[in-house]
Amino acid sequence: MPGFSIIIPFKTGKAYLRECIHSALLQTHEDFEIIILADNTSNQDGALDAIWALKDARIRIETSIENLNILENWGRIKDLPKKEFMTILGYDDLLSKDFLKLITTMIQEDPEASLYHTHFNYINAEGNNIKPCLPLPERLSADLYLTLSLEDKISVMATGYVFRSEDYNRLGGIPINYPNLIYADLQLWIELSSISYLKVSPQIAFSFRIHASVTKTSKNRIILDAFIVYLKYLKQLQNTSASFENALKKWGQGFVNNSTRALVHRLLKTEKKYRDQLSIQEIFHGLEPAILDLGLDFLPKQIKGIQPAIWIDRYDLMHQLFIGFQKLK
Repeated sequence: MPGFSIIIPFKTGKAYLRECIHSALLQTHEDFEIIILADNTSNQDGALDAIWALKDARIRIETSIENLNILENWGRIKDLPKKEFMTILGYDDLLSKDFLKLITTMIQEDPEASLYHTHFNYINAEGNNIKPCLPLPERLSADLYLTLSLEDKISVMATGYVFRSEDYNRLGGIPINYPNLIYADLQLWIELSSISYLKVSPQIAFSFRIHASVTKTSKNRIILDAFIVYLKYLKQLQNTSASFENALKKWGQGFVNNSTRALVHRLLKTEKKYRDQLSIQEIFHGLEPAILDLGLDFLPKQIKGIQPAIWIDRYDLMHQLFIGFQKLK
């Protein structure tokens, strides 16, 4: 029977961590360990004390004497001693009690797969179901995975994927050149699928938590920079095989157009004083070289919905009225 390492990168959030750990400890498959990655700020609310108090030998807490950012904390995963298989679990996400049992059955039935995944539910901060994830076929090649992501027909999250620890280590772990790891998981799943293929169970076996935003701090520049890193990765894929090149040729234009519009609209919904001096024009300047390098067109002002956004953004009164309307919604 395979053994599993459940790895939970953690900063703060006692209540969610305890709920997450409880769901993991209830696994009906017996051979697993839980590894919590924490730093010198993680116990400020007693979160780690609460876990230590459980005195469960299956839990290991890897602490750091330093204050680690998300890249530094997740970057440690590849260097950890781990069991044969591993999964990365968000500290506020939940596993069903049969998650590892289901994955074990999938491994036994399809040992050639290099990545395993199940369907899941989105939950809110209170743990109530919001909606299920988008449905997936039971087997995906890397180029099909890319195609579905370009078409926005796949729910890509960092939680719920299981893979061999040696494959993860050999790839160098999750790529930490992405700001805040945005798009990093998508690259990782494509790379792991490329080893063989992704096997998917239609059963819902975990929950991914979505939190309502409560901050005015803008992440627009971080998202833009991460997207540019991802576009450069797509260029690498384009040069790797004809199947990746064909997927980008067929679906790439719609993907970059939709992504450009989403970046512009996100910025438009942000008050100008919280934008870190990012402008719509700067978004265009940042994206243009990477998109053209993919052999795709970049005519942002011709993308539906962008010209009105530029017009609203140009006039302060119009923008203030727009922001006010968004708050009412």
